[in-house]
Amino acid sequence: MQADLPADRPTLTIAKFDKSLHDRSAFSCGFAPIDHFLKSSLSDQVKAGMVAAWIATAGDEPAVSGFYTLGALTVRPDAGPRQWQRARAPDVPVIYIRAVAVRQDMQGKGLGTALVIDAMRHCMTIAEQMCAAATVLDVLRDDHFDRRWQFYQELGFRPLGDPMNPTRVFIPTTDVRATFATMD
Repeated sequence: MQADLPADRPTLTIAKFDKSLHDRSAFSCGFAPIDHFLKSSLSDQVKAGMVAAWIATAGDEPAVSGFYTLGALTVRPDAGPRQWQRARAPDVPVIYIRAVAVRQDMQGKGLGTALVIDAMRHCMTIAEQMCAAATVLDVLRDDHFDRRWQFYQELGFRPLGDPMNPTRVFIPTTDVRATFATMD
């Protein structure tokens, strides 16, 4: 996917993670555990098949401007909407966005939204191939929690209702499908 950044910035490219092409060394989103994950754990988790990652770069620069990761997860049906409970399944398959992060100097410029939209397009493809009732993510707690919470709510995510994880939000696959149908 490509998106236009402000006029003083080159075109943004979002591509599947490639350790040899993406320079992660200077990345800082302002949340140390995510920075550490990108720099120290991502390659191993991709190799182990635990996550898939997409990296945003500006123009021909190898420096990571932002990224997101996707993985598989199941949630308890009683932690979600009523139709999950009526299905009487022991668990509900969902796609898990493990991380969405934007380099500090790029925050507030639409890159986070572009990354989530790109992630949701991938989620739709996955859901069509193997079924997933929703996409979920955990809103990280720190000094910027309220801003993050509002960001995801504005994109259509809502609380899952899991008492074990009150910051977990979800967006039903049907909602994403309907949104993309109106966009295309």
